[in-house]
Amino acid sequence: MSPSASAEPCQGVDQGSTGALGDPGEFALDAAYRAASQAGIIDDIANAIVGSPSPWFAPVGGFMPQLTGRTQAVSLVTGRTSANKTPERFGITGTDLGILWDNGAGQTLMASGDTMGNCIGDTQWRSNVLFRSGDGDLSNGMHLDDAPMEAPGLAKSIIPRSGMPALERTTIPTAGISVAGKQYLRYMSVIDWGAPGHWATNYSALAVSGDNGENWAPLPWTWRVSGQNRFPLGPANDFSYDIDVPASPAAPAHTERRSDGPPRMDEGQMSAFLKDGDFAYEYLTPSGRQGDARLARVRIKDGAGQEYWQDFENPRAYEYWDGGAWVPDPRRAAPVLPAPVSELSVSYNQYLGRYVALYTNADNNIVMRQADSPAGPWSGEDVLLSSRSMPSIYGAYVHPWSNGRDLYYTVSTWDAYNVFLMRTNLDAVRRDQITPENRPDPTTTGEVVETGRTAIPGF
Repeated sequence: MSPSASAEPCQGVDQGSTGALGDPGEFALDAAYRAASQAGIIDDIANAIVGSPSPWFAPVGGFMPQLTGRTQAVSLVTGRTSANKTPERFGITGTDLGILWDNGAGQTLMASGDTMGNCIGDTQWRSNVLFRSGDGDLSNGMHLDDAPMEAPGLAKSIIPRSGMPALERTTIPTAGISVAGKQYLRYMSVIDWGAPGHWATNYSALAVSGDNGENWAPLPWTWRVSGQNRFPLGPANDFSYDIDVPASPAAPAHTERRSDGPPRMDEGQMSAFLKDGDFAYEYLTPSGRQGDARLARVRIKDGAGQEYWQDFENPRAYEYWDGGAWVPDPRRAAPVLPAPVSELSVSYNQYLGRYVALYTNADNNIVMRQADSPAGPWSGEDVLLSSRSMPSIYGAYVHPWSNGRDLYYTVSTWDAYNVFLMRTNLDAVRRDQITPENRPDPTTTGEVVETGRTAIPGF
């Protein structure tokens, strides 16, 4: 990239010398790193993931592994060497997660977490960003069409922070879904990143967009408050008020007085959505990487099979799986996936004819479980991608259009701090009956061997 191209994301931003950082090499990244580090952002997040500060600036850097066996690295979706040219187009050199869902209108949406660009200061540090993609051929990568923008060359943060750093460090999306033409994100309000795999949250909540992700409105009545919440609760925060509930097939229109405040739900701080039949299912996990997953559902289709959104936005319309039946009390929700479950995604795979759950396990491997129903029982773990082959991996989000023998999904690596597209041949995972035992890591059995690494220039 030319020096002028690398400076484009900063042009027009009143941040002193931010428009003249020059070539996107060590100087530009060091400047961005110093500014974010001084703000207390980078090191806290790095410690939360791997226990060491800012590893994507370390000499080992990022790489694309060349693997034998079931899983292959397809492409880098974001970053300075991605074909998507995210620094020039969106002001993004580093981001993570890559949460995917179908928008219901021919596109896949991808939400990412804490994001940085090349410029000094908070102007290019964003809590979250969103991309849109209409790419249906993933064999050579995932093309990003566009993103909501705050300025030319600079993608905007779609769910901003509160502006009160003593109460909230950042807001991170954890799951996305489309219901009746609207887009929804479940996000968590992070107080602080703590020890590796542990962080504190105030609450999780839904945000809604009616314009395909361009603009988002948080829904305060959907708060699920954690025991560590620092925000004051009560009428001043819109938790005691009248709300007009539109008519739905499940209930007539009415006015509710909501004065009891948001529910305490430590188990519902992070989520994974699944649309299946007449329901939207939501898998609930605590903040951090130690908890199990529990299951809620809400009806989103009427008797004629048409989607409606009103119940999805109403926390009182949800039911919870208690291990044998659906009940209205979230306190009775039973684990459906045993701990630890980290950054979960769930989908139905037509090739397997089963539901699949992907997440990062206790060994920092990307694993898959299978089930014949959303509530399980779920199989044991099959390792799709070992941390021995791709160190510092986390997060695994299935592409919603991936239904064949090749399963496509995104992962992040903390050394590169960007999003990768991966592909796994499902013929290499269990195809027989659902059984609870975990299968061995294929790197220990010799099935998977790392034959080399393709360096990502600049990392």
